[in-house]
Amino acid sequence: MLVKFSTLATIVLVLACTASPVLAQEIEATVAVNSDQLSSLLREEVAGFADDMKRYVDDMRWTDYQWDGEKIKMNFNVVFTGYENGELKAKLLVGSQRAIEKSEGGSPMMKVFDESWTFPYSRNQPFQRDYNRYDELTGLIDFYVYVAIGLDLDSYELYRGVPMHAKAREVMQRAQSRSSGGAWTTQVQSGVYSRYGLVKELTDIRYNPFRQFIYNYHYNGLDLLAKNRAVALDSVDTFLTELVVTKNKIVEGSTLLRVLTDAKHVEWSELFAGYADETVWRKLTYLDPSHTTVYEAARNRP
Repeated sequence: MLVKFSTLATIVLVLACTASPVLAQEIEATVAVNSDQLSSLLREEVAGFADDMKRYVDDMRWTDYQWDGEKIKMNFNVVFTGYENGELKAKLLVGSQRAIEKSEGGSPMMKVFDESWTFPYSRNQPFQRDYNRYDELTGLIDFYVYVAIGLDLDSYELYRGVPMHAKAREVMQRAQSRSSGGAWTTQVQSGVYSRYGLVKELTDIRYNPFRQFIYNYHYNGLDLLAKNRAVALDSVDTFLTELVVTKNKIVEGSTLLRVLTDAKHVEWSELFAGYADETVWRKLTYLDPSHTTVYEAARNRP
């Protein structure tokens, strides 16, 4: 019986592994690579990088249940900046998008410019996940995919993204166990993007009002635009007022708010163009002073 059970278990395990791509319905990735700063030889080495990275993200199973919603669209722009001591150096621009109810368009959920990605790489190197240690090639990809899924889930149900944000934190902790410094440092500087700051706020109840905004803005705002645009806009205006109150209570700069406003500023400027209550522009410039010129242009649009 032991032999039969072992054989059966092996078959089940093989079937489960081969079935994973079928169940992997969470992400639809677009990957672009810029290797202009590399030598011609190194450009040849990374020629297949974009396709391999897309295949890894699209085929990997990121949740432990069947994904029934629309795929989350993610964009990865990789800019290789150099090669030193057997390691590639790159900058990564990553974004994600959420579907909007009864709309062909989408709403940007996250936009991050990560300036420090270093990893050993050779031509056709496989992208593999390691559950026990931080992999310098795939670990950062995993981190941002988990954050993107968590934010998407948060936008449909309050705090539904908790398990995904916890997975992102686990990736961070594995990275920190290898090195306490670098891009995973716990030292957060005002105005400087921080991976630690992002996941800390996503998993800290003190920042729950930001995630409440993410839920209300999308589920009780954008998703209702097609049904009654005027009512939906008034609701979004109210949610922005609540976000202003939240920012007032947070003494230090918020990484999550920065990620949110970097993603949303164009959407907000277009959404409120021609809106009757002009106080909304004061709210937007207070929440997101770095994009004041964008809001002013929309406000003054004829």
